[in-house]
Amino acid sequence: MWYNIRRKREVCDMRKLLVLAAVAAVALIVAGSLGYAYAQDSGGTTTSSCCAVASAYDGTDDGRLDVIRQFRDDYLMTNPVGRGLAALYYRVSPPVARFINDHPSVRPVARAALMPVVAASTAAVDTTLPEKIGIAGALSVALLAAVALVRKRRSAAPRV
Repeated sequence: MWYNIRRKREVCDMRKLLVLAAVAAVALIVAGSLGYAYAQDSGGTTTSSCCAVASAYDGTDDGRLDVIRQFRDDYLMTNPVGRGLAALYYRVSPPVARFINDHPSVRPVARAALMPVVAASTAAVDTTLPEKIGIAGALSVALLAAVALVRKRRSAAPRV
């Protein structure tokens, strides 16, 4: 009986999560539709006074900025969800950029936080299709292993 109650609660939580994900996806699509012109107005260049990524790299013409810009142009701006993410970034970025510019000691932390973004952008932009398939496969195997490990630990935990 306890198992059934717990299972029903998990199903209910999963439904709430799916509804939340659907609402977030719709919001991103709407934001992308409405924010596309704003995102396009920025053009292909950024300045360190308005973009957090450029501020993190001190507004230099760093190769990592070029990779992120190419990822934006080739992958994000080609679909509604990507345009929504770009529009959200353009809305949130200026105050973050000002903060980074006002506090230069934060730059190394911002660069460290951007490492996964740079790595993912580089993987998307600078790899061939077979390499992308290999990366996706390796990440999928790692994710499945992590899920299996979590499930194993949960099943081994004492039930209350």
